[in-house]
Amino acid sequence: MRKILMSLGALSAAGMLTVGLTTSAQAAMGTLYMTQAGQTTTYTNPKQGLCVSSDPAKGDVTFTNRTNGVAWTYYEPGCDHVYQVDYLRVGQTLTLRAGWSIRMLQ
Repeated sequence: MRKILMSLGALSAAGMLTVGLTTSAQAAMGTLYMTQAGQTTTYTNPKQGLCVSSDPAKGDVTFTNRTNGVAWTYYEPGCDHVYQVDYLRVGQTLTLRAGWSIRMLQ
């Protein structure tokens, strides 16, 4: 498991370099969307470290990243690094099981 997480970390670092982080490290520019149970919540220019958790009782959740920043995905609410799985790239949309969360890196 440790090797997998280290590999994912290396891949995400490479991906971030490829994307080209050209804005302030304090906030991503653009909008992050979370849709669950027919309701969409928007986060405009989300700050670095923002954790967005879905409700485990409300069904699947869709995260859409329309920012210039990358976000980590976690398979539990609360963005605990123990549950870190992958990342949500710039322009990407992911539909996940209820209870997942994401944390903005930029």
